[in-house]
Amino acid sequence: MHARPPRRHPGRAAAASLPTLLGLPALAAALLAAGPAGAAGFFIQEQSVKGVGRAFAGEAALGSDASTIFTNPAGMTRLDGRQVQLGGHVLILKADLTDAGSTATTLGTGGAAVRYGGANGDPFDTTPVPNFYAAMPVDDDHRVWLGVGISAPFGLVADYGDGWFGRYDSTKTELKTIDIAPSIAFKASDWLSVGGGLDIQYAEATLENAVANGLAPGGPSPATDGHARVEGDDWSVGYNLGVIFTPVPQARIGLHYRSAISHDLKGTASLTDLTGPLAAANFRSDGQAALDLPAVASAAVAVDVTDRLTLLGQVNFYEWSRFDEIRVQFSNGLPDSVKTQNYEDSWGVSLGAEYRLDPAWTLRGGVQWDQTPTVDEYRTTRTPDADRLWLAAGASWEVSDWIGIDMAYAHIFVDDTRIDLIEPGIGGTGQVNVRADVESSIDIVSLQARLKF
Repeated sequence: MHARPPRRHPGRAAAASLPTLLGLPALAAALLAAGPAGAAGFFIQEQSVKGVGRAFAGEAALGSDASTIFTNPAGMTRLDGRQVQLGGHVLILKADLTDAGSTATTLGTGGAAVRYGGANGDPFDTTPVPNFYAAMPVDDDHRVWLGVGISAPFGLVADYGDGWFGRYDSTKTELKTIDIAPSIAFKASDWLSVGGGLDIQYAEATLENAVANGLAPGGPSPATDGHARVEGDDWSVGYNLGVIFTPVPQARIGLHYRSAISHDLKGTASLTDLTGPLAAANFRSDGQAALDLPAVASAAVAVDVTDRLTLLGQVNFYEWSRFDEIRVQFSNGLPDSVKTQNYEDSWGVSLGAEYRLDPAWTLRGGVQWDQTPTVDEYRTTRTPDADRLWLAAGASWEVSDWIGIDMAYAHIFVDDTRIDLIEPGIGGTGQVNVRADVESSIDIVSLQARLKF
């Protein structure tokens, strides 16, 4: 974030029902409440239950259900009729941030580095992430398809409270998005399908942190802290494009590109609760921040080894280098507030397989390596991220010709890491050094219903 101030039915007409999904306010509200990201950085991969079950291997090449609208809209041409699906993912995040010797060096400490104290941190709650997709052909030959998806591709909710030791870096971080994606696909030939769509995206962000009172005798404390808050929202538009090649009947190759999206978040900023001589620094102002979300490029392959076994692979590239700083601009003439992030471009690689036990049941599994975009020198408590390893499994049950149920589970091993930051005080009154050891892991439980008609 560069942030300146978060089975075919031939002959049947493709009737209505797609536009009606835009009238799902409850789903939109749930997406806006979607919580911590299940991928490195704050990208949310959990857009397909089948995808979770195979650790997202082969997603851009498969077109196995309507969630292909997110992963590669060209895959709609591989569907066997009109489909609507609603999926839900429960993200169970565990993160322990332990004080590794945080100190304050201020005028109030006489220039000595003093341990200022505070509780250890665990910022995450168990969070549901829903998504909805619908796709239908618009011609009798099923060569042209329309679809729409509602998803939350980026998100993060981390709430530590005001009394924890890392409060001078962050106390609360919320980034919530809703992405509405009208899409189209065309089967150009037996070996080539193309697709694309718009990403009409709403973003809402809130950043909060404590501000050390460098004049407080003996060092800063929750009783003397000031409190900074920035919040804003915005609508913006991006796009995505994809192709699927079928060089031989047993193999598919998929390529997909999701454009970067830039939001200009507008809202308010404030600094409150500083007392004594520093009370003059308190303020409230309109503010804005540029939120630059990354482009994502994917290349995938799916190979049918037998009529039951399919092997899958995928590589993702994330242009996270767009998120280089958090810069808040104020309307009251104050200088910009800048927090360096220096995210780097990152990669994800996944391998998986699917096995069709019988016409009713399909099993799947996968493994993924997901590289963090964060850099040791600039890693913050807002995104205490590290490289991740996914292990995943799932199953699909075709209840009937028109109802399908998908289920999946994934465990994500997150590397241990460390945070070591210098936070300058107000008006040259000193600084705080936030040091934390971080241990974390993630579990994902997913369930999805598909309706074909």
